[in-house]
Formats: sequence, structure tokens, C-alpha cells
Amino acid sequence: MIARLARWLGPWTDQSRRPEVRRTELRVTGREPLRMWRYRPRGHAPAGALLVIPGLHFLGPADPRLDRFLAVLADSGVDVFAPFLPEFRRLSVGPSLVDDALAALDAARAEHPRLGVFSISFGSYPAIHCAIRRPDAVRALTLFGGYASFEDAIRFSLEGNVDRAHDPLNRPVVFLNLLDHLPGLPADRAPLREAWMTYVRLTWGRPWMKERAHWSEVSARVAATLPEPYRPMFRVGTGAAEGGHEAVEAALATGRESLSHLDLTAPCAAVRCPTTIVHGRDDDVIPHTHATMLAEALPPAAQPRVLLTGLYGHTAAGAVDLSAIRGELASMIGILEAIADGAMGVSEAV
Repeated sequence: MIARLARWLGPWTDQSRRPEVRRTELRVTGREPLRMWRYRPRGHAPAGALLVIPGLHFLGPADPRLDRFLAVLADSGVDVFAPFLPEFRRLSVGPSLVDDALAALDAARAEHPRLGVFSISFGSYPAIHCAIRRPDAVRALTLFGGYASFEDAIRFSLEGNVDRAHDPLNRPVVFLNLLDHLPGLPADRAPLREAWMTYVRLTWGRPWMKERAHWSEVSARVAATLPEPYRPMFRVGTGAAEGGHEAVEAALATGRESLSHLDLTAPCAAVRCPTTIVHGRDDDVIPHTHATMLAEALPPAAQPRVLLTGLYGHTAAGAVDLSAIRGELASMIGILEAIADGAMGVSEAV
């Protein structure tokens, strides 16, 4: 399994290629009906199973980068389940994610009583709660690019920090998640929500949009479609106007109590399954310091292990530093071993 994963996920492989696997769609009943894609290897029965909890993205598993990754997992001999979580597709992090992820996990465990859970980015929130709520079902947990402190993560998305550049295209997500608490807006906030969603659809997945000249043009074009009362805050939310820090701090002061459940440092203490935390050193969405924060919050029973890598960024393969390739390959093998252990229970069989 590790050899097949390495073939497709290593820096030596054309990322536009993908293996041929079987993909079907399942219907799962959560807090609202949701779709789930299932990937299986061709020609033989799977030897294990993984629930992959996507990150916050309007496409869910249909994001081509994630779809390829799921196909690679299946090709290695794994039955892979990936739900379309409605809240994440609305670019929101909220409590329904836990119930929907649990529904997806229960659907998968109908055929696989024990399986691994692999989460991406903000998927660490429902993944950790799945491990806590279904300890008999979750064999192992792998958190890729996950967050520990919600407030720290959104502040980084807004401004970055002195040590690390951040992706400017994520700013509207901060405002979408604080929309109910932003000051000075009309009672009907739906037009503003839809405008930020439109901006995200027009900019995400296009690397050149990270340059101000490109994203600011999109911001101006979308702002022109809004009624005047919404335009100032829309522009603040994309970074085209000043005032983002003040608006976010005011919203946090008002909404901190209602958002407290999103912090993961306290829930981590209840995790009992082996947990591997993987993070890109150059992650421009959630800084790699969150990997250490998660590891420190997990108890000894979770056997927390941190793997930092330069091979993979937040959503795709990163640039390869040839001078450090030996250490990077060692990290890659550790990542692949964690996936295999979660899917197949390698350590349980030893």
C-alpha cells in the first residue's frame, strides 16, 4: 500500500495524472441530507477503509485536487468515503459539521466496523469529535493541516504574521464565519454572504489571483453588484479597504462565547486513538505552529506524533528543496505509514 501511495503522491509524479478507480455516490442522512462519494480499487476487494473529512471548500470532494487524492488512496487498496459537508460548502465552521461527519462515519462503518479518519484543514474540528464520540469505530486519526485555536487561525487568515505569508484569498471566510457578529450591517445579511461566496468562487484555485492587481479587480466587480449599504463591509472583507482588524476584533468580542465550541485544545484531551499530525512548513492558510498546539493538547493515550513537511502545502504539492530531500522523503514515508495504519490497522496486527 505504501509503495502505491508513494508512486502517486511523491514529487516525482505528474500531479495531473490519477489512477483509475471506481467512484459511486451514496446518500447519507445527517442534520440535512448529504452526499458522500465512495472510492474503491479496481479488480480486488479493499484491504481497509478510510473516512476522509474534507476541509472548508465550496466544491467539497469535487475539488479536483481532493478528488485525485481520494482516487490515489483507493488505488492503494482502500475503501474511501468522503462526504460533502453542507456547512463547509457554505464556507462555514459550525456544530452541524460534527453531526454530519458522524452520520458519514456511521454509514461507512456499516461495512467497516473500524476504520481510519483522515481530515484536511478545518476538517480537524469534526474529525476530532468523531474520534471522541465513536472511539470503538475510529482506529486512528490523521490531521493534515489542521487547526487548534479557531481565533488564532482566523487572525492568521486575516493578516498573516511576521514570520509567515498568508493567502489573501481566504479573508472573506473570516468574515463569513463572523457575519452574525459584524457591527453596523443591515438586518438582512444574505446579500453580503452571497457576494463573498461569489468572490471566493471566482478567485480560489487560481494561483495568479493571490496578486492584489487580480483579486482587487474581482472585488470591485462583485462590489458593484451590491446595494450601497453592503459595499463598505464587502470591500473590507476582501481586503480592498482598511478596517478588517477592527471589524474582526469587534465581532470576536461580541461572538466569542458562541464560537468557543470551535476551539480544539480542550476536546483533544478526550482523544484516545493514535493520532498523527501532519503540517506543511510553508502552509499559508493555517500556520504549522498549530501542529505543535494540537500535539500538546492530546493526551499520552493518543500517542501524538507530528510530521512537518515541505513536500505538501495546505492544498497541493509544494516545491521540493533538493538539499533537504532525504529528510522530506522520511517525512513522506511517515505520512504514508500513518494513512496505512489508520486504514488497515497495521499496528493492531503486529
